[in-house]
Amino acid sequence: MTKLTLREASRCLISATTKGTGGYQFEAAELQTPDLTPVLEAQIAALRAVSELLRTQLTDTRMECDRWRQKAERLALPPPAPEPLRRQRRRWWQPAW
Repeated sequence: MTKLTLREASRCLISATTKGTGGYQFEAAELQTPDLTPVLEAQIAALRAVSELLRTQLTDTRMECDRWRQKAERLALPPPAPEPLRRQRRRWWQPAW
């Protein structure tokens, strides 16, 4: 007989009867686990489809980002020309250094 914890039994919706010694007795027919292979394969296929969709969207987003970057580089303003050095006017009371 397979032993299950109460948590496992509650997840599987298995009925149990109490023993006089403080334990639980499970029905052997109810301990059979259903074959989940088709369900898991369907979930894997769905996750792969979502993954492919996200990968496609990421590629499109990167390409769009590159286009915007190239456009910004083309339209960027040139660096400002350096200002010519101006002589400061000296007031009559300031000494000439």
